[in-house]
Amino acid sequence: MRACLVVAFFVLSGCSWLTAPPSACSDGVVNGEETDVDCGGPGCGPCAGGLACLEADDCASGACVLNRCEGPSCVDGVTTGTESDVDCGGDCAPCRVGQACREPDDCETGVCLSGACAAVSCSNGVRDGDETDVDCGGGTCAACADGRTCRRSSDCATASCADGQCGAACLPPLVRCGGACVNPQTSATHCGACGVACQGGTACVQGQCVQACAGGARSCSGACVDPDSNPLHCGQCGNACTPTERCVFGACVASCPPGTARCAGACVSTQRDAQHCGQCGTACAAGQACINGACATGCPAPLSTCGATCVDPRNDALHCGGCNQACPARPQSVSACVASSCVLAACQPGFEDCNGVATDGCEAPLFADPLNCGQCGIRCAQGQMCQSGVCNCPLPPGPYLMTCINCTACNDTLSCQCFVQGLPVPASISLTPPCPAYFNCNGSLQCTAC
Repeated sequence: MRACLVVAFFVLSGCSWLTAPPSACSDGVVNGEETDVDCGGPGCGPCAGGLACLEADDCASGACVLNRCEGPSCVDGVTTGTESDVDCGGDCAPCRVGQACREPDDCETGVCLSGACAAVSCSNGVRDGDETDVDCGGGTCAACADGRTCRRSSDCATASCADGQCGAACLPPLVRCGGACVNPQTSATHCGACGVACQGGTACVQGQCVQACAGGARSCSGACVDPDSNPLHCGQCGNACTPTERCVFGACVASCPPGTARCAGACVSTQRDAQHCGQCGTACAAGQACINGACATGCPAPLSTCGATCVDPRNDALHCGGCNQACPARPQSVSACVASSCVLAACQPGFEDCNGVATDGCEAPLFADPLNCGQCGIRCAQGQMCQSGVCNCPLPPGPYLMTCINCTACNDTLSCQCFVQGLPVPASISLTPPCPAYFNCNGSLQCTAC
């Protein structure tokens, strides 16, 4: 009896007056009804393996053998540790058919149904054994119908396994590699030829492994570039803008303000610049000024002489209201002098003055500003971003970004124009459930590599 403690003699009438003092469970000694230091008995927690016990409840493992708690074991005759049934499942050997399980790995057959290990079957509604899909394929069960998963042609009722699915034989440009139909122009595992796999961080584009790029970037000459703004690859790879142009929205545009030309690396007015009078490099003689593109001596009214240049202080941005009173440069904008006062005259292509504050110039990049997307005041919805002047949901990652254009990812659907043999075709795929990466497989968006 756990309630009685035999100290030196036996009392037949009971021993309530000899009952041990209450267990402290944390005083570092064996007292009360503890079976070992601060554990066991009805008042304290169970004991770890190797500590003293009187019954199974005294042990964390549920096994008390020869008054010692057994540690979790695969041969102790009880369900302990990670076991799903007695001495099997979890970290122990798999369980036999009929024994309890929590997951397929607990069972010898790999089939766990309703908490019990079940026999492999071609009609149990789960994929088990060597089946390639639920209750079909693998050589034991019936062949799979078109659209079901396969590993080889014999898994399919049509005797054709393409891209891991039962279906029609490979059609150009697809080729068969390892029993599956793949596109060697886009396949990351068969890039250019069967067995040629692209390494991490690269994707297969036109049969060559190139660096994979995120967002709207594309791989050109082995580097990720933005075709909307890169002057060497403006709009498409290799389309370089001239030194006097900028790349805006994928088009090359003149980089100097209207009425000016780039001479010796600077934008100048060939109508008034004494060093580039009429054309770049034509300098006026000392004491002459450039008037309407021609060198002349003296300045007729209402022009004023500023250095060697005739200027009109009423409209000259470098001498606005007086010599050397230049209008301040403001971001992405062109300043002008009107009635001897500086004003914001024009914005660089792709930018706009949407807040009406002259001091910050043309502050809004219409191609990327979610508050002014495409034009002032066009706000993208919450969660959307502005891409090339159009509100769009963030695009998911994947190599498709290098071979598909005009992609949108709103309303839980990814839609693009994807190139097939140089021609864009419409393609779409549901974003539920999400994939780690999406692929353009012969004009079809897929969640797995081609």
